[in-house]
Amino acid sequence: MQGESKEDGLEFRIKSVPARRALMALEVAVLLGAVGWIVKVYAAYELSRNPSVENFELAVRLDPGNGEHRLKLGRLYQYNVADLQPEKAAEQFRRAAQLNPSQPQVWLELAAGAEFQGKMKEAEEFLRRADSLAPNSPAYQWPIANFYLLQGNIGEAFRHFRVVLAGTSRYDGIIFRTAWKASEDTERILRDVIPKKLSTEFSYLYFLSSQKKFTEAHAVWERIVNGPEPFTPQRCAGYIEALINARRPDQAFQVWTDMQEKGLIRYPGGVAEDNLLTNGDFEDEMVNIAFGWQIAALEGVYAGLDVTTYHSPGHALLVRFAGTQNLHYMHVYQHVKVSPGRSYRLQAFVKTEGITTESGPRLEVRDAYDAAALDKVTENLIGNTTGWNPTLLDFRTGPKTELLVVSLTRFPSRKLDSLIAGKVWVDDVRLTPLPESRGRP
Repeated sequence: MQGESKEDGLEFRIKSVPARRALMALEVAVLLGAVGWIVKVYAAYELSRNPSVENFELAVRLDPGNGEHRLKLGRLYQYNVADLQPEKAAEQFRRAAQLNPSQPQVWLELAAGAEFQGKMKEAEEFLRRADSLAPNSPAYQWPIANFYLLQGNIGEAFRHFRVVLAGTSRYDGIIFRTAWKASEDTERILRDVIPKKLSTEFSYLYFLSSQKKFTEAHAVWERIVNGPEPFTPQRCAGYIEALINARRPDQAFQVWTDMQEKGLIRYPGGVAEDNLLTNGDFEDEMVNIAFGWQIAALEGVYAGLDVTTYHSPGHALLVRFAGTQNLHYMHVYQHVKVSPGRSYRLQAFVKTEGITTESGPRLEVRDAYDAAALDKVTENLIGNTTGWNPTLLDFRTGPKTELLVVSLTRFPSRKLDSLIAGKVWVDDVRLTPLPESRGRP
């Protein structure tokens, strides 16, 4: 029935013409108000896309409830070198904080303004508010840490730096350097700054290595290797190499031994339990780090494992020369920890096919730091061998020799036909100490 309510559809019809006109006028007013508000908000947004003090002041007037406009206007007041207005900046930041109290950036800006005016206590209160709102965010923890560092509060600075390191690697280097400038207490830095996060620990390890702080790096390594997280041996390659280059073979070999004990690398073995070489039978993957076989890539040479030709099943090392260069080749090698003034024996099985030139491949043993102290080579092999050729070399280390390099080497030819081609296989390589009763070999 017209003019009556229907409960099901809640339908109402107004018969009075004045009432209808009043309702229509109200609807139009609401609509115009909404349109006006939308227009002002949009205009404020467009102004904010072209940052300037004038544009943001107008944007704030058009849209006073937008805390973001106030925040940006406050920044312009605070950081405009040509016209610094810290009081106005603080006012806009306060209004922005009232509008968006859960926005940590607002409190950071308030803290910056207070710090600029020398109000350190007030700045710290604002920073604590930001910290409570974003306790795990590196973007907010970074300025908080720097504030405490400048105030000389090393403990608080380190606590916040640790959060930054746990959340991002972006600031690793600068935080490590800053921590060392603030405190040379290595235990404190490792405990309070470096989080128990494997990637950060490795980053710090390599930072210390680059600074030649190997004693301090060792403490980091011990935390890494004793930690629960697994990692690949390759992550340690640069660290071991740095120790070797720094003439710290004992420490380098300790890192290798630690990885063996952690189960990341197999112990030496294969054809002989007393073999000092790792993977001498080439049955494992090439780890390509020190104290394991390393292969350096070289144009015109292939080097890798061969599963079709071997002395003992089912792999051997194959090096194939393309015949394009007169090479000084020593690009397959392994570091070996030895004792000074001790006799050793190197044994291997070698097979060649089509090796050209009078200078062919051979095995070489040399002191890693001083070739004058020790540099011995096996028989030169060219052409084709009949099957696998047993190779033996006895030698004695020098009085200071602690680290050897065992390599497959080919010296450059001095003849006209000097471009080496052909293949060489190596398998079942052993390096064993000789009984001291045998004397010098």
